[in-house]
Amino acid sequence: MTIGMLLNAPYPSDVRVKKETDALLKAGFKVHLLCLRKSGENVSEVINGLHIERIDAGKNNIQLALWDVIMSITFVHPVFKKAIPGWVKKNGIDVFHVHDLPLVGTALAIRKASGIPVIADFHENYPEALRAWFEWKRNPIARLKNKIFMNADRWTTLEKRAALESDRVIAVVDEMKQRLITSHQVNPKKVTVVSNTEDRSFLQQPDDPSIYRNFSGKFIITYSGNIGPHRGVDTAIKAMGFLKAYPDIQLVIIGSGSTAVMNFLDQLSKEHTDKNQVHFLGRQPFEKFFSFMCYTSANLIPHKSNDHTDNTVPHKLFQAMMAGKPVIVSTSAPLNRIISQTQAGIIFKADDEKDLADKILHLYQHPELQKQMGDNGIRATI
Repeated sequence: MTIGMLLNAPYPSDVRVKKETDALLKAGFKVHLLCLRKSGENVSEVINGLHIERIDAGKNNIQLALWDVIMSITFVHPVFKKAIPGWVKKNGIDVFHVHDLPLVGTALAIRKASGIPVIADFHENYPEALRAWFEWKRNPIARLKNKIFMNADRWTTLEKRAALESDRVIAVVDEMKQRLITSHQVNPKKVTVVSNTEDRSFLQQPDDPSIYRNFSGKFIITYSGNIGPHRGVDTAIKAMGFLKAYPDIQLVIIGSGSTAVMNFLDQLSKEHTDKNQVHFLGRQPFEKFFSFMCYTSANLIPHKSNDHTDNTVPHKLFQAMMAGKPVIVSTSAPLNRIISQTQAGIIFKADDEKDLADKILHLYQHPELQKQMGDNGIRATI
């Protein structure tokens, strides 16, 4: 069988896509990916058995925003719709595997003429993700565009149609599957959960014990990954304001977000914390993440709890557990469930900086608990 994957992004922008292509290729399927092309990239190439074909549909934020607006009106992407038939014929595509909601409408439109089955892979609750992503935007033009064209209610309508009309649906967590069943009356047998668990190859990243050499002797709380309004980094920063009496406790933030987001968090740090309590290390190579997670005191995933975060789970949860250090998570439903089941960390009330500070202090004061939780994480993931 030949699987045709559709991705409205460059490859590999989302590690979930790479994990799934690797798994399918290993299982003996042929996989062809149609995705966006960044400047300087080849139109087509083969990477580790994955056949990639790239199309030009915007190479800067303005062009990409234009196509997003056009797609949001009809929920069909004109550039992908034009490119797909020839790509299907050339490669003998038997089934569409569509990554996330935006291109499902396009695949369903093509199915009417081609009869090719559509598998909708929902990486997250996309309509609610829109609400979260736009929360801290201040540009009035961007806010107006998002309100009119990226309206979450309209995308919820598409999500329902996509879930009901697609031949199969993939959800990232049990909570997402249950939401589709309850909210959209999707047949439970139609939905398969493929979680963002981590491959053991993560443990083969370079081992760098000196990665925190500038924080020697400190109790380090590490946040790593992309940064946005829904991820709760603001809660973590404000929590540090309650821990000024413990200068050994320091928050290290690895990753980046938009300029507006990072400016907001930098100002928040200045307002709520003492100097040298919070450290922004910026974006780091993925190859360093094992060392960052392994040589910290605890890894932190402080997600807000809302209809977006409660229906997805980050890869870094499983990476942090594999690294053998306790994970501090919020009561966002999937995080709460997994850490409660595995006892691999400690849970605080989402969006409650005082409760987070109390939980950090409790962990700081109980070294035996740190080791126990770290060991539990290893047992649950390896």
